[in-house]
Amino acid sequence: MEQSTSEDSVSAFVEEVLEGTGWHLDRVRERSSRLDPPESYWTLFEITVSKGELERKLRMVARGAFDPAAWERFRKRIERHGASDRPCEPIDGVGFPRLFPETQHAYWFYPYDPSMPNLPSAADPATMAGVLLGMDEASASAFAAAGRIEIERVRYVPEVGAILRYTIDTGAGSISIFGKVQPGDRGLRTFKIVDGLWQAAKQYEGLIYLPRPLGYIDEFGLLLEEAIPGKPVGGNRLSTEFGLASYAAAEALAVIHESGVPADPEVFRIENELARLDRVTKQFANVAPRAHFLLADLVTHMRDHVRAAPEEAWLPTHGDLKYDQFIHHNGKLTLLDFDYFALAETSYDLGKFCAYLIPSMPRDWEDSLAAEERRLLFLRRYQELRPYATLQRFQIYEALQLALRAMAAMWSQSHGWERVAETFLVMAFERLKTRLPQAERSELAS
Repeated sequence: MEQSTSEDSVSAFVEEVLEGTGWHLDRVRERSSRLDPPESYWTLFEITVSKGELERKLRMVARGAFDPAAWERFRKRIERHGASDRPCEPIDGVGFPRLFPETQHAYWFYPYDPSMPNLPSAADPATMAGVLLGMDEASASAFAAAGRIEIERVRYVPEVGAILRYTIDTGAGSISIFGKVQPGDRGLRTFKIVDGLWQAAKQYEGLIYLPRPLGYIDEFGLLLEEAIPGKPVGGNRLSTEFGLASYAAAEALAVIHESGVPADPEVFRIENELARLDRVTKQFANVAPRAHFLLADLVTHMRDHVRAAPEEAWLPTHGDLKYDQFIHHNGKLTLLDFDYFALAETSYDLGKFCAYLIPSMPRDWEDSLAAEERRLLFLRRYQELRPYATLQRFQIYEALQLALRAMAAMWSQSHGWERVAETFLVMAFERLKTRLPQAERSELAS
């Protein structure tokens, strides 16, 4: 698998694809990888090609299956859509997948994706000019050919989702909107959730800011939202915006918990999360024995705490609340990404936000101290807004999320991941036995 997804193998494939096009391969750079033992492995590459003075950067995915059954399921999914019989033309067409059964791996180029077959249409200027502006085919093609609609790939995670920025020249200036393509009907579900939260936010002025939902295009699985100015909150624990994110997260989560927006059918159950860690424990046994024993012991202690702690109130929750889900602009923080919105116990997202405050590789003691201060700020502000919140399982959920961060470190296979994973597991033990900080005063926003 390492050989099949190496830069040398990828370079040879790209050069074959480019043959006869006039384009030449300049560089292959690995951007990210994801391990999902014991079945699959993904690597995302940035491919730089040139033709004279022209240069383009492509995204290419190498996906492998360790298990023959997993490969067979993937192959059938590709062939069911007819993609495996279509040419791989990333320059002037679509980079449809090329399958290699002998080594159980496949290559494809964005915007093709096996889980989002309509992503190429959502990334095509002429198609989207017709959809967004109501133009006929000829007018849309001319509008796109004139360069009056630009589509920027903001983010692409293979088989998970893609975020696109549409910039349209109206003649009186440019406007931008964002689009998100997701597998299946998840985009429609997200649209309904954000629309419901948008209405709820009106009751809590100044406590939560969200991008305004503009619509959903069922044909492409495409959610449209207004463009939000600013940048995502970065990982500098000492920055002003990082501190503001802790305060904004507490307020936003309090509003979401009070919103009553339906989250069915998604439910986060602690029993399912612990069962997931059982599977991860087995994965660690293959690649990191010390972490394996730490995690196995941690899961046992967490189950003991679950049996001892009463169940909390079940509430709608963001599902993926982290500092980098906020866009900051002139002191205003806007919360994004409701793909994992679900019903969960009160402490689910509180534990997640606190777990992700901890830096995986702190530069010095000041980073760690700042993370602890932000954690305290977040918890106290939330308890001020919801003093009646049921938080008797908070320690369990924080330890759970630290264990899942250890899992993510293992999946990433980045340099030094073993030490990072072990550090998170040790901290999870500490959090499991630490008393929850209490707010000094209560001022419920109602």
